[in-house]
Amino acid sequence: MKKGMLLVLLLVVNICSSQNNRIIDSLLQSLKKGSDKQKNLTLINISDEYSNFDLDKAILYADKSLVKAKKLKNDSLIGLSYNAIANNFQYKTELDSALKYHKKALEIRIKIKDSIGLADTYNNLGIFYDTKGEFSNAVKNYFKALYFYEKKQNIAKQAMVCSNIGIVFKAQKEYDKAIIYYRKSYELYSKTTDDFGKTTSAGNLGSILINLKQYEESLKYSVIAKKGYEKLGYERFVGYPLSNIAYVFDSLHNFKMANNKYLECLRLHKKHQNNFEIAEVSGAFANCLIKQKLFNKSIIYSQESLKYSKIAKANLLEINSFKVLALANSKLGNYQKAFQYSELYNLGKDSVFKTQNTKSIFELETKYQTAKKEKLLLEKEAEAKQQNIILITVSLIALFIAIIGLLIYRQQKLKHTQQEQEFELKTAIFQIENQNKLQEQRLNISRDLHDNIGSQLTFIISSVDNVKYAFDIDNKKLDDKLTNISSFAKETIVELRDTIWAMNSNEISFEDLESRINNFIEKAKEAKDEIQFSFETDGDLKATKLTSIEGMNVYRTIQEAVNNAVKYANASSISIDVKRIENQNQITIQDNGIGFDEAAIQKGNGLKNMQKRMEDIGGSFNLESSNLGTLITIWLNN
Repeated sequence: MKKGMLLVLLLVVNICSSQNNRIIDSLLQSLKKGSDKQKNLTLINISDEYSNFDLDKAILYADKSLVKAKKLKNDSLIGLSYNAIANNFQYKTELDSALKYHKKALEIRIKIKDSIGLADTYNNLGIFYDTKGEFSNAVKNYFKALYFYEKKQNIAKQAMVCSNIGIVFKAQKEYDKAIIYYRKSYELYSKTTDDFGKTTSAGNLGSILINLKQYEESLKYSVIAKKGYEKLGYERFVGYPLSNIAYVFDSLHNFKMANNKYLECLRLHKKHQNNFEIAEVSGAFANCLIKQKLFNKSIIYSQESLKYSKIAKANLLEINSFKVLALANSKLGNYQKAFQYSELYNLGKDSVFKTQNTKSIFELETKYQTAKKEKLLLEKEAEAKQQNIILITVSLIALFIAIIGLLIYRQQKLKHTQQEQEFELKTAIFQIENQNKLQEQRLNISRDLHDNIGSQLTFIISSVDNVKYAFDIDNKKLDDKLTNISSFAKETIVELRDTIWAMNSNEISFEDLESRINNFIEKAKEAKDEIQFSFETDGDLKATKLTSIEGMNVYRTIQEAVNNAVKYANASSISIDVKRIENQNQITIQDNGIGFDEAAIQKGNGLKNMQKRMEDIGGSFNLESSNLGTLITIWLNN
């Protein structure tokens, strides 16, 4: 009926789909063979089969299973046995006994970390609390079950728990919320081959659609559920969708059909000792009889509902019975009784819904949805100890592995470092050998230049001078020509010495350059004593090294610039400054001569050579000239 398939959704160990007696006979035969563990499981299956029509025998075989499981000292089988006993007591609505065995099953399953078993027990505890009207506890256990089922990706059981959660929301009259979970359950079952689950889910949809006044759709799902149970051979459960069908006809005021269905439903529930359902259907039938103004008959069924509500300890159904009894007695003029039942109804209603209100249910759902996003751990004292032992063991193993790994790593690193050092040493030796060979070649070349070309130039100078002094040369033009040859040869010797100096040096500092340029300037002073020369180098730049090529190019550029100023500028002052500006070295050669027009004068070889020398070593060359003098600026990267 409106309550739906609450107790049907208790987790059972094995679901069958054939004639019960034939299956039980087959199971009893299988007890004669197989291992002790297989026999134990067979006893649980027999208990499950009897739970469909004989709960006392079902409990008997579950007890036998428990005895055997304890002898085997098999915790998994003990948990299954406790679960079977608890389920059968819950079917009988002996809730105190059911709770006792559910807790025993929970304790065992926590101990052995049986995730699915834990979920099964939490689901059954949810049903237990739902039956008692303790909705917050019911939802809390349902969401615990759902967490484990989702973790294990068990779609059928996720569907089952969603259905049970929907039942709680339905009891709180949160029908829009309830149908969300019912439809989710039906969708999940549709992805499985679980015909029993799909049938149950259809019955729940038939129930909730009544509350939403969608009677035609409700009738459709209720008929699907009824036919499903009949096909599966579960007469015990046919009464559930039948009660929904009765309520649909009741709501449509087709009282003749409604009365027949209510009575048929009560017959089935009484046959199978479904005390909770007897109480619920009797209450609904009593309410239907009031609509037909059959008040005395209504009181009879209300009393029956009250009786079975107390047996089943179904507080909410008991309270609803008081309401119907108050109304029926009021209609008959029994106002004193009506008042008494009304007071009992109000008192009970306030008691149940004061602590089990809708807000608390929503809060539990929110907590569950939040908890889903995090890792939920169930830790008990025994589990914590075991985890600590495992953690310590793993830590020690990890530490041992880490130490071994570190030693291997250090050995490999030392080996690698040694190989690198050997390679670097070989490379260094190779470079030194190459440098020595190169230096030797340089020395040979410079020696050849000095001994051969140098001596030849000296011979030329000596020969020219001897010619001049040996012969009285009256021809001035010839005398000047000989003098020029001698001077050129002397200059060439100086240039040759500079080249040899650069070749014999791997590096040239600015201090070396300054010394060399000062020698050159001294000779320039002899030629032009009216010119004032100055050479300034920043102190921190003197130790800065240039390669021999860079040093020689800088030297030649400064030499060319000074020569040009001496020859053409008519200057009285020539200054050379070397500075460091940010990340570059700056060299300026400046005179106060007459300058020249850069646009009018085509660059000669001297200017081109200076610019080319700087570009070759990655520097830059800039020339500025006016009638106040000429400024040459050289930039070198530091």
